[in-house]
Amino acid sequence: MQAFLNMRSSASHADSDFRPKSWREKILRMYPNGSVSLTALTALMPSSMVTDPQFHWFEKGLPPQAATVTAVKSDQAGTDYVNGGVAGQVLYITATEETTGVSEFRQGHQVLLRDSSNLTVDVNAKVLSVTKNGTTSTIAVKLLEADDNGVGNDLSDCDRILIIGNINPEGSQMPDSIAYDPDKKYNYTQIFRTSLSLTRTRMRTKVRYGSSAYQEAKRDCLERHGIEMEKAFLWGIMTEFTGENGQPERTTGGVCSFVPSENRSDYRTDSDFDGFTWMQAGGEWLNKWLEVCFRYGSKNRTAYVGSGTMLALNKYVEQRGQFQFTPKTVSYGIKITEWVTPFGSIDMYIHPLFSFEPSNRYSMLLFDPANIKYNYIDDTYFQADSSLKEGSWVNIDGIKEGFLTECGLEVHHASTLMLLNGFGYDS
Repeated sequence: MQAFLNMRSSASHADSDFRPKSWREKILRMYPNGSVSLTALTALMPSSMVTDPQFHWFEKGLPPQAATVTAVKSDQAGTDYVNGGVAGQVLYITATEETTGVSEFRQGHQVLLRDSSNLTVDVNAKVLSVTKNGTTSTIAVKLLEADDNGVGNDLSDCDRILIIGNINPEGSQMPDSIAYDPDKKYNYTQIFRTSLSLTRTRMRTKVRYGSSAYQEAKRDCLERHGIEMEKAFLWGIMTEFTGENGQPERTTGGVCSFVPSENRSDYRTDSDFDGFTWMQAGGEWLNKWLEVCFRYGSKNRTAYVGSGTMLALNKYVEQRGQFQFTPKTVSYGIKITEWVTPFGSIDMYIHPLFSFEPSNRYSMLLFDPANIKYNYIDDTYFQADSSLKEGSWVNIDGIKEGFLTECGLEVHHASTLMLLNGFGYDS
């Protein structure tokens, strides 16, 4: 027994355990800021059940109805055309037979013969016949007007032939038909599993942060499960291998993996802007790529960005004032920034996972939510362990439980996607 002389203070204890002290019985959590939740993409998508881990869909776009011209001949013998073609003259256009190209042309089509670098050369013609022969396929055409352009700027420079209609005389028979197959696309489902494991004693142990150890572990497990799915839906790629247990192992392709190479750019490495700072040419870079992004699909896009991207855009607007940003509130009180461009409008959301990771902080992913669908074999469910009190001689003194989801993304019309990086950096 310890004796104390005179006044005792709060520290006058021989054993520190005499003071229970004061504990806030909860866990204070901190997450990266954003205008959407950590699992925003997952929550955004419509969903449907599929019956196989590989699922397909079909897409069909507008046919090009054009071909690249490699030569213009004035006769079947292969004499190069020079100039001075007159209305009614027959020319022989050499082009490549491709999936789209010469295969799209038929007798009776009205075509435009064009020099892509000088549109004043344009001459209308009618297709007389089409001969498919690989890289030396031939389209015979009759000029509907004279090639009355000057020497050096005439049909000898033609590099493009475009279908612009079809021509039929009175009383004509039905022309040959042309049909197009859709493009087949596919993706895989991915099995996501996130577990929690506690000993029986740990489950009975009182903790200071309010909820039980089991409740806290289950909450964290579900949160990690959702966040890891969100990351895979953003940055995962489509694969199929054999797992360590000898069974199939698949990953689903995320949105970024569907972005075509021609719809990706990083300001730091874009050769068109070598040597220019962000403040000098960042706006021109954005205009260049947004024009590409809005060539197809709707006139509205959703953009997930990092906080660094918003910072770079804000700095640019403060000094150059070229962009129009408007705050607005959408459903459930979510506040976003609407960016009105000459090509379409963009609803920008700061996504916490973009801001949290430094290498994603200065990026922007553009997509149309209507083109993304969540497919699942089994939607998220909890696998409980009921063997704690019912176990056999081989069971553990505790539990192992978790969440399981088998799902994947269906991403339509990849040409409407875009991934831009390097906001705020110098080229």
